Amino acid sequence: MYRWTMVMLGAIACFLGVTVLFMKAEQRQNEIKHEAAAPALPDTPLNAQAAEAIYKQSCLACHGAELEGKLGPNLQKVGGKLSDQQIYKVLLNGKGGMPAFKSTLKDEELVNLAKWLAEKK
Repeated sequence: MYRWTMVMLGAIACFLGVTVLFMKAEQRQNEIKHEAAAPALPDTPLNAQAAEAIYKQSCLACHGAELEGKLGPNLQKVGGKLSDQQIYKVLLNGKGGMPAFKSTLKDEELVNLAKWLAEKK
């Protein structure tokens, strides 16, 4: 009786594991499609002072005064990890616990901020 119970528990665990694996794979495919559908980074010149002002207004609370990270991740070297296009998409659509800023900031502000952050290497 004990052997059959253990076999059934093992089978259920395997079934659940495979189900979760397929769900995660599908979720990742949807994320990739969503990223590909995001608009391209417009060609706007960088205004560092304006970008810093936007950062202080919208990002400082989570990412810190020196980009060191608080609630959000450290951004001091984000330009070495992500391109300006990738940063723009994160700003536009949000990611994880970060909210999307497409409805609260103007597009040129998002582009400017993305280019400013991309220089942080």
